[in-house]
Amino acid sequence: MEEEVESIEMNTSSARRAYTLRNNVARQVAVNFMPSRQIAHNTLRLRRVNSEHNALLDALVDAPDAADAQADIIVREMEQHQSLMEDNPVSEELRREALRDLPQCLTMKRNVRAKLSASVSLRSKRRPISFLKRLKYRISFAWKRTRDKFRDFIFSIELWYEAIRNIEGHLGSAVGSYFHLLRWLFGLNLLLTTFLLCFVVVPQALHDQAGNGTTELGALDFISGRGGLEHTLLFYGHYHDAEIASPGPLRYYMPFAYFYTMFCLYLMFFAVLCYRTAYSYRRNFIEPSGGTGALSQLLAAKLFCGWDFGIASPAGAALAAHALYLEFKELLNEQNRKKMITSAWVRVWQRLANVLVTVLALAIIAGILYGLWLLLAVEELTENREIYISLAITAVVSLCPVLLHFIVKLEYYEARTAFYVTLARTWLLDIGILVILLIYWSRSDDECWETRVGQEGYRLVILDVLVSLLLIPTVELVRGMLFKWKVLEAAPEFDITYNSLTLIYNQSVLWLGMLFSPLLVVAVTAKFLLLFYVKRESALRMCHTGKKVWRAAQTQTVLYMLVTLSLFTMLFAIGSVFLRSSSVSCGPFRQYEHVFAIVSEGLLQLSRHHTLRAVLHFIVRPGPIAFVLLGLCVCVYIMRARAAAQRSMAAILRQMLRLQAKDKDFLLNAIEKVSNGEWLYSPKAEEYGEDSHTWKYLNEVRKPSNAGFHFDGSRLSHSFLERPKSYVKENRPTSYHTERPKSLEDGDTDSSFSWQGSSSYLNQKGEAEEKR
Repeated sequence: MEEEVESIEMNTSSARRAYTLRNNVARQVAVNFMPSRQIAHNTLRLRRVNSEHNALLDALVDAPDAADAQADIIVREMEQHQSLMEDNPVSEELRREALRDLPQCLTMKRNVRAKLSASVSLRSKRRPISFLKRLKYRISFAWKRTRDKFRDFIFSIELWYEAIRNIEGHLGSAVGSYFHLLRWLFGLNLLLTTFLLCFVVVPQALHDQAGNGTTELGALDFISGRGGLEHTLLFYGHYHDAEIASPGPLRYYMPFAYFYTMFCLYLMFFAVLCYRTAYSYRRNFIEPSGGTGALSQLLAAKLFCGWDFGIASPAGAALAAHALYLEFKELLNEQNRKKMITSAWVRVWQRLANVLVTVLALAIIAGILYGLWLLLAVEELTENREIYISLAITAVVSLCPVLLHFIVKLEYYEARTAFYVTLARTWLLDIGILVILLIYWSRSDDECWETRVGQEGYRLVILDVLVSLLLIPTVELVRGMLFKWKVLEAAPEFDITYNSLTLIYNQSVLWLGMLFSPLLVVAVTAKFLLLFYVKRESALRMCHTGKKVWRAAQTQTVLYMLVTLSLFTMLFAIGSVFLRSSSVSCGPFRQYEHVFAIVSEGLLQLSRHHTLRAVLHFIVRPGPIAFVLLGLCVCVYIMRARAAAQRSMAAILRQMLRLQAKDKDFLLNAIEKVSNGEWLYSPKAEEYGEDSHTWKYLNEVRKPSNAGFHFDGSRLSHSFLERPKSYVKENRPTSYHTERPKSLEDGDTDSSFSWQGSSSYLNQKGEAEEKR
């Protein structure tokens, strides 16, 4: 009786081994016909190793300790990689990612993690970590946790999140890009206000309290900035030029505080803007440009991962559904955008028309700037002359975007391209106006021209408040009411171009006037706060979704770029005009012959240190500057070469992903055929000439087989001769299987292999072993 039980157990185990081996052989043959195996260049060796490794794992499924055996195999494979077995935070993160990507159950992952931890601990005991390295790891872990917590905290207190999501749900992401820019500029100016108040305004206010000075203000002074406001904290000329006394032993030197606070803030925010622009450009221009299927990938990601399952209210679900609808509309519009096929003469005419209209627009901008220069030179208007000039500038800034918007319609541009062109032309006009104002006042005979520039910026901001917060919302209200009363047929749309240019113009005025009017930052910040709520109500109640929609991700990048260029232009203009000027009558630098002398004489004291002076003179010579520029050019070339190599590698990896997707489709079709009883796999033969590389590869390199399992010809012919017919195939009325005549080379190539033939042979071999 015991012998019978043992024989039954042996027969069961041999049957299991035969079944496992049969499945592995069939699977290996299927792998050989995958699309990725039909090309000469690919990771064939890696795929074969992975297939054999998976076959070994499947063979251990029925073992008594199957889970531990599989875990040991996985651990041994991972131990081959030195980067995974080191005892540092980077390796720990790599091990977590590897376990996360492991296609096993959670119990198996826990088992593998425990074994890996034990192996890493043993290795670390053999090579103990030093105290300094352990301290470095602890600091890095603490810094990572702190950074993650700070990021979560910032996300939890994100300003106006629900309001902007509501606007994007009703009007689309293109309108939402304006509010994203407004929120970001408001946060930037709020931080700027905090620094200026702490280091410049508050110390000067404490000094003014010690003097007990009083000023009288008139009604017109609040618009012109003159009169009683001229000698207040609002403008440059009021600030002290010496130390500010304090009750304690500390002394606060106002010229140093004023100069270095402004210098550090300009450089810091310029670096922040450059980083933000580069990050947005990489995220919205470089990363999505991954071939022709980039938009399809974005569409698939939005389709399968776009819904927020945390929504509980019906109103929120309806808003999220409408937002997804608009995003799908934008993506499909981007994907289905096709260029019209036109003749060469039509293309030449379109480009010539674009060039002519561009020349016309630039001529109009140049004429406006020249007219402004002539208006500034007029001396007849003595009373309230500055207010008239500011009114003229505000009218030009408000009406010219409308004129340029009509001009761009004469050109052959798409909707997004026309938007970018209008932005660039209007930005050029605004920056030109501000630069002309700075140059004019710096060349004037006024004793304190810095205060005049600050007053000009103050008047422009105040007058633009009347336009942005009162006039334009009133026009939008009237237009919306006329549409509701069916007087107007066209639905009012939110003008993204005009409103975005308003933000960029106000920020450019701030970059110019911040140095000459520190409290101008407070005024612009308060204006942006009110502007958000006014524009939100106007957009939700009076505006409708536009007919032409596009993705706003790249629009945000262009807006950030214009803000960065505005700051760069203002820095260049201020550095060229202000640092070389002499301010002996007003302001905190009246003790110095030139403003830049606060660095050369006040901080470095070059008149006393002749060696440092000689070194600085040598550094600013053309030779060292040319050497630095040459080094920068070499660095740029190296970075471009690395970027090109990374693009090539990304293209190769993308091709591999496509081949893997085709392999999955191929295997799914094969499984479907097997489930339908079509045991014989016969791929369609392809015609190749004898001179082609594919024919040489298939007949010389891959002959007889490149699989991990090899069978001799007699075995294959034997399996074909004695292959039983499928009962399912005989009784099924229809079949997708088509008979193919056997060629002379079927016995020597992979395409002649039969899953049923190999399985019948293995069945016969298993039965013979059981009989023995």
